[in-house]
Amino acid sequence: MKKSERLELIKKIVQANEIETQHELLEHLAAEGLRLTQATISRDMNEIGIIKIPSPKGPYIYGLSQDSTQSDSPVPKPIRSTVLSISKETLGLEQMLHLNVVPGNSRLIKRFLLEDFSELIFSVLADDDSLLVIAKDSAAAGTIREKLANWVAEQD
Repeated sequence: MKKSERLELIKKIVQANEIETQHELLEHLAAEGLRLTQATISRDMNEIGIIKIPSPKGPYIYGLSQDSTQSDSPVPKPIRSTVLSISKETLGLEQMLHLNVVPGNSRLIKRFLLEDFSELIFSVLADDDSLLVIAKDSAAAGTIREKLANWVAEQD
């Protein structure tokens, strides 16, 4: 199976099922005759833009970061829908921002941050549900914080 076909199959499975873990997704793919490693599925999910979203039943499930009813908003949908909080400026830590995100989405948010603010960012550290953004200076941190706050405020 070609990579493009595999990515389309993953999208189809995620859209048709409430999948909570990568292991569940791997099981669905195996049922379709496709055996992948966790590392491969993780890379594919990042490339597709699959993020964790709240399900109607409560737990977070995988979903696509942009749906077919995409708005004309310049704000990347994953940032609008997955950033839970942004730290306020803290004395002595003016160059840093801390973001709490929906678990499983920090890698995708990190990618968007680096694409949009590369000239302002020194480094970004990410774990499963948070990011530490270290800006090049306090003015850069203020610019990033303000733009992110506006993006989050634009949530539907």
